Amino acid sequence: MTNGWVDIKNADVVFVMGGNPAENHPCGFKWALEAKKTRGAKIVAVDPRFQRTAAVADVYAPVRAGADIAFLLGIIRYALET
Repeated sequence: MTNGWVDIKNADVVFVMGGNPAENHPCGFKWALEAKKTRGAKIVAVDPRFQRTAAVADVYAPVRAGADIAFLLGIIRYALET
């Protein structure tokens, strides 16, 4: 991660992929939850397993193991087309 916690607190969308910050980084994940509560930020969790981060996410996208690159390429294509 290259950004600071303040950036997450001020984010409109928090995209979590391949990790579980609710379990592994609870002190840092509180900023994502605060952004959701105060700013109406959306939390997007992309992981094959349903875990604690996915439980509080607005969007849970279960991808098959090994399909993460195809998922990211689809997001890039959508961003470029719209």
